[in-house]
Amino acid sequence: SEPNKVNGLTVNSNYSLQWNWTNTVNYNKTFNDIHRFNVVLGTEAIENYYSSLNASRSQYFSEDPDYMQLDSGEINKDNSGSASEWSLFSVFGRVNYDLMGKYFFEATVRRDGSSRFSSAHRYGTFPAGSVGWEMSKEGFMANTKNWLDVLKLRAGYGVSGNDQIGNYNSYTTYASDKYKASYALDGSNSAAITGFMPSALGNEDVTWETTKTLNVGVDATFFKRKLNFSIDAWQRNTTDMLFQEPIPQVVGVATAPYVNIGEMKNKGYDIELGYNNTALNDKLKYNINATLSHYKNEILKLSGDPKRTVDAGSLRQMTYTRYAMGRAYPEFFGYIVDGIFQTQAEADAWPQYGTTSYNAPGHFKFRDINGDKKITPDDRTFIGSPHPKFTGGLNIDLSYSNFDLNMFFYGSFGNKLVNYVSRWIDYGMFNGGLSKDALYESWGSPYLKNNADAKLPKLDQNDISQQPSTAFLQDGSFLKMKSLRLGYTVPKNVLQKISVKNLRIYAQVSNLFTITKYKGLDPELNTSGSGMGLDQGAWPSARQVMFGINLGL
Repeated sequence: SEPNKVNGLTVNSNYSLQWNWTNTVNYNKTFNDIHRFNVVLGTEAIENYYSSLNASRSQYFSEDPDYMQLDSGEINKDNSGSASEWSLFSVFGRVNYDLMGKYFFEATVRRDGSSRFSSAHRYGTFPAGSVGWEMSKEGFMANTKNWLDVLKLRAGYGVSGNDQIGNYNSYTTYASDKYKASYALDGSNSAAITGFMPSALGNEDVTWETTKTLNVGVDATFFKRKLNFSIDAWQRNTTDMLFQEPIPQVVGVATAPYVNIGEMKNKGYDIELGYNNTALNDKLKYNINATLSHYKNEILKLSGDPKRTVDAGSLRQMTYTRYAMGRAYPEFFGYIVDGIFQTQAEADAWPQYGTTSYNAPGHFKFRDINGDKKITPDDRTFIGSPHPKFTGGLNIDLSYSNFDLNMFFYGSFGNKLVNYVSRWIDYGMFNGGLSKDALYESWGSPYLKNNADAKLPKLDQNDISQQPSTAFLQDGSFLKMKSLRLGYTVPKNVLQKISVKNLRIYAQVSNLFTITKYKGLDPELNTSGSGMGLDQGAWPSARQVMFGINLGL
């Protein structure tokens, strides 16, 4: 990143107090030994208060930590503070019914009231229900008992609510600002009176975002519980999605309110398969468990306009993601790069980028999507998705005699990532250290034998080369060994001699290795929402080595 040439100190002090008050009554009763009921009724109240105090100073004579106090800073003496509060009140109930240990039914309902909505829309009611049938206990399944242990079918449906819109979305608020909301009423240039400006626009009509989930599943175990299998298929439909609708710039610096806009559908499946057994006269024991998950996301509605699109995922005046009806939320959006111009004749024959003189040897060849013989913003298109085709994990437990070994692998496959760090280190526009590829793989580099083999355009300060495009898009698939643990349990006959009940020593390594084609620091990004898949240089998962002893006296 760009270097900061002025030292500084920032001090933050945050205070938070939250209390929860929950009351429940529980009723259990069995009738005729086959009808089992469990009923729970309750209320819950939550209130949260938060305040913060921040101060900063810059330009310190000495960077000794004992010297760098707030009073020692010479310039940029700033401070700020804020406070907020929210509350939630709920009543809920649940009924469980078990018939003969074969048929199961559960129903729940919650009524939640949130201070984040206006009084007219404060409460929402969210019911849910599920049924289960343990088919393996039926008489017509008697012939399967020698190989089938348990076979259970289940289904569930429920509604949940979301109120995550900040604390004062219903109110239009104003704030003072010594730079933006002050004015010299007497016409002088030396004095100003502090005024107020719009801080946030309110929306009294916003209400709960609701998600309706349908799930069906099968659980089974075989061969005296040596093999287990589970599969779930699900679909979630979200309505009244909470979204900050963009507002005209003429409104000023006010923050846009959340509104209920659009509908979204998510559907997918989760599979789990496990096997455990022994070998070598029961000296070797092993347990292998694998999981596989897949989902598909689709926006069904945006403001009722089928052609509506929303640009998102903006970084440094560049927009990398967009979402629209019929597409996933979000997807990468930009130009398609078809290579690098090698000659001026090739550049002249290609559609021109706007009215600029960008078409030149060493620059990107952007594809003319709409065929109008020129490159404009209309030639941007959806170029990839941050959503994986599937994710999976594999857990292996092995033990032999007194040794035990655990290995856990996790992977994501079929997703793309935008390597935003590449904009800083592979191109010449920003100050700071550049990459090895910028020196050896840029078009025109004296270290490159053939410019046709260049991975990057020429190293100049042209910002057109840095427009969001497939040049920044990389395969984000990976396979990680998340954990490896080896242990040894000291035999009992040895421990008896030293009056110790049990003793186990072990060594464990986390994040041992990653297999990936991604060129960034770490393909496992903790990003979501409109910025999903944008790698801004998140610090990679650290490798940890631990040694431990479990001792029982």
